[in-house]
Amino acid sequence: MPYHRWLETSRRFASRPAIYEGGNVLTFSDLAALVESAPPANGPVIARSGEMDFFVGILRAWRDGQAVIPVERDAPEPMLNGEIPEETCLVKYTPGASGIPRGIFLNASQVIADGDRLHAAMGLSPEVPNLSVISLAHSYGFSNVVLPMILHGVPIHIAPVPFPRVIEEIFKRHTALVLPAVPSMWRAWHRAGILRGAPITLALSAGAPLPLALENEVFSSSGLKIRNFYGASECGGISLDLSDKPRESATDVGTPLPGVSVEVGRDGRLLVKSSGVAIGYDSHREDDLLENGSYLTRDLGFLDPSDRLHLTGTLGGAINVAGRKVSPAKVEAAILSTGLVRRVKVHGVASNDPERNAEIAAEVEVMENVTLYQLKSASSEKLQTWELPRQWVVRG
Repeated sequence: MPYHRWLETSRRFASRPAIYEGGNVLTFSDLAALVESAPPANGPVIARSGEMDFFVGILRAWRDGQAVIPVERDAPEPMLNGEIPEETCLVKYTPGASGIPRGIFLNASQVIADGDRLHAAMGLSPEVPNLSVISLAHSYGFSNVVLPMILHGVPIHIAPVPFPRVIEEIFKRHTALVLPAVPSMWRAWHRAGILRGAPITLALSAGAPLPLALENEVFSSSGLKIRNFYGASECGGISLDLSDKPRESATDVGTPLPGVSVEVGRDGRLLVKSSGVAIGYDSHREDDLLENGSYLTRDLGFLDPSDRLHLTGTLGGAINVAGRKVSPAKVEAAILSTGLVRRVKVHGVASNDPERNAEIAAEVEVMENVTLYQLKSASSEKLQTWELPRQWVVRG
């Protein structure tokens, strides 16, 4: 089904831009030709972000009735703990709130439901490109940027890096843009002074709490309203702030999207019901509920009398670093694998920068004659930059 939708999209918008990257523009017919010439997919396709083959890989998998597993360009091969259900078309591989990586299986109707819901709720248009600065391999980027292009012809302008001067140059090329980002990016752009007069028709923030001070500062200085968006890998979009003025509460993540119901479930955790809820996980945990259109999140919160959803906390071990979920267990395993430590304990600590939310801290007992510099250097070869601890404590 998603591939049939893609065929409709590529024919309808054949001569129009699908992807802007650097100085190049790829039309929908260009992308369709690349997909048609791609070799058959005889099993699940791993699509790595950061390259054009990412989009070809997704569509090639769906063309041949296979599941696609989006991952970061340099990420290790995903290790699933079970068979992929036959009807699966998308596997989201994520540590989530629990901090332990696992696969989330979605079928065609669930993927389409999420993409269509976000397209309608946000008023996305083929006339206004999505500026891609977030990871397209993660649920936020996949649902908000990749699916609108495939299902509805919303073009994508890929920014090589989110640095202010790079983004400012991209602003000059368009009269209108949709910009999904994370708070730390909004802070950097605001400090650089590039948001005043920017051609942003819809500004989104997700992945980490959006500070009220930042939201108000941007609104006061540029008139731009940053809209808080809340979603989860297990179900896609959940809620969106559609108000015209800055929020009054930092816990406010807007109202549930059309077709999404939210209530307080077991242990105060939010229970989400929608047509976008996934089939299930590759491995089950005792406190999971992900079935029959219902997903029990690990987020705590409530609905106020105005039907606005508020997040008050999260259960689980993942460390939220500027919107990226980092598994402490993964970081510990990587540091241990250097052979330079006897023991290691990794945990999250509050960041001095509210847009980063948390930092990774590591307590280590190093081997004899091993320096912290050596350990940091060895760890950097095992982990992504954003997975490296910022705080180190040497014990013993």
